[in-house]
Amino acid sequence: MKKADSNESDLSSRLAELFRSNIAVIAGISMVNGLGTGAISTYVSLYFLSIGGDPLRLGIMTSMSAVIQCLVLFLGGFIADHYGRRRVMVIAAFYAAVFPALYALIREWQIFIIASAIGAIGAVSSPASHATVADSIPAGRRTTGISTLQVVSSLPMVFSPLIGGWLIETYGLQIGFRLGCELTAAMASISAVMLLLFLKETMRQRRIQKPGALENSTERDGGELSAKSRNSLLALLFSYGLIAFANGLVGSYYILYATQVIGLKGFDWGVIVSLQFLLAMFLKIPGGWASDRFGKKKVMIISILTCIPCIVMFTFSQSFLQAAIAFTLLATTGMYYAPSHEALQADLTPREVRGRITALWDISGAVAVALGAPLGGFFFQTISPATPFYIFAAVELTAALLILFAVKEPQRAED
Repeated sequence: MKKADSNESDLSSRLAELFRSNIAVIAGISMVNGLGTGAISTYVSLYFLSIGGDPLRLGIMTSMSAVIQCLVLFLGGFIADHYGRRRVMVIAAFYAAVFPALYALIREWQIFIIASAIGAIGAVSSPASHATVADSIPAGRRTTGISTLQVVSSLPMVFSPLIGGWLIETYGLQIGFRLGCELTAAMASISAVMLLLFLKETMRQRRIQKPGALENSTERDGGELSAKSRNSLLALLFSYGLIAFANGLVGSYYILYATQVIGLKGFDWGVIVSLQFLLAMFLKIPGGWASDRFGKKKVMIISILTCIPCIVMFTFSQSFLQAAIAFTLLATTGMYYAPSHEALQADLTPREVRGRITALWDISGAVAVALGAPLGGFFFQTISPATPFYIFAAVELTAALLILFAVKEPQRAED
């Protein structure tokens, strides 16, 4: 009994340690942001169609935003490694707070696409954000720490889709969505102020270079990656691109399939999304512990492979209960990939080049989504609504095989 109490106390102290300083700040701002973002992100596709768009144009909008991200992500990684993480994160947070307020004023799909593309510039902070998280968590507990952070950060997502669904049911799709946008803008402004006041720089001071030293610094940093790490990182990069492509094929079309094919209401889908996040709260942290204990590569492969039958089940759903079971299983099996992937990437990457390596990951994902989203819309609209989901399954299988045969976990993780 004493041993069990000791283990329990040890786990509690470790989790408390993780949520000091920057991790606590990032968790806090993510919770505040999630309260607003979750109220509108679930329903963007429905709103876009209500102002004159269609599935193909929805895919084009997603693709344009991803292309803009490609243009700014490498710059974001460069800034994070040479000038520090904090500054770019704070500026991008205030920039991002403007756009939900703009969305509330937009009445035409063409302008909505343009605003969405300009808003994507805020992705410049993504490499700095991921690098800050990796910098702030000890290597031996990286997946557990990331999983715990994701669970705490997503707590509002259990309720926010219901808030957005209630607004839409009460005031109608367009007015309800715009009210959700105003809520999102307010929450984003609060989180930006929190970031400004409380976030601390994690980049080692000796590595924050002056412009004249950038070229030599880049050469030195590149030499810190071993050949084995480079090969595994490259394979991990391609597999991540495949996963992002697969999700781009279907990401914007779940709610359209649910409402147009299965026959659910928008609020019904909000309930399903909330159930997904509620289940993740209980299961993601144990999955992170298993990843640290038994291997990140194994958990990633199992997560990907178990998603495949679930996505097929979703396309055969004919009721709210069937759709809820299929989508919840899909989300549950898939939730373990992201923290394991992010932790393995950090394990393979020296701190000094982590911002740029993370930028390459984000660029890979953005390119993949830019290709996948319009293809998904084309298949959904011209062939059949189920087609993008079947292609998703084939691409996921390819990614799992690539990880199995080409990715090697390091014997010693980078700090």
